[in-house]
Amino acid sequence: MAAKQKKMWFGFLEAGTKGSPVVRDATLETGDPKTVYLFNYMKGKILEYRRDIVEIKLREFESEELTMIPQLRKAFKEVRESFEPRPAKPKQTAYRAKPAPAEDDDFPEFDAGDDDDFDDVPPPLLDADDEPATAFLSD
Repeated sequence: MAAKQKKMWFGFLEAGTKGSPVVRDATLETGDPKTVYLFNYMKGKILEYRRDIVEIKLREFESEELTMIPQLRKAFKEVRESFEPRPAKPKQTAYRAKPAPAEDDDFPEFDAGDDDDFDDVPPPLLDADDEPATAFLSD
């Protein structure tokens, strides 16, 4: 008969002055095999940790620490009720550029004709005192 995997693991995160009792709930998945969610009792939050960093810092509770499991379980359940895991990262797929469309000769050419159809427009009227508009560039 295969051994049953624990759904919840209680232990201690050895992180110097930031060490804390922690809970690992196997039902909480990050969607990334490189990370794991742990309830950090000292911070009162479920946090995402990099698995390769945190796993070497985890240890089982020592016998005198086992008495804190009911308190740890209660705190975890309170935080777990309002915890929403971050959305899973979409799997990245290789981007393939679409080939440029072939030139299409299905469109008719536009013929503007030889005349510009401005024959009926009179030239602008200028008074004798008016100077043509010019632009000056300065340094």
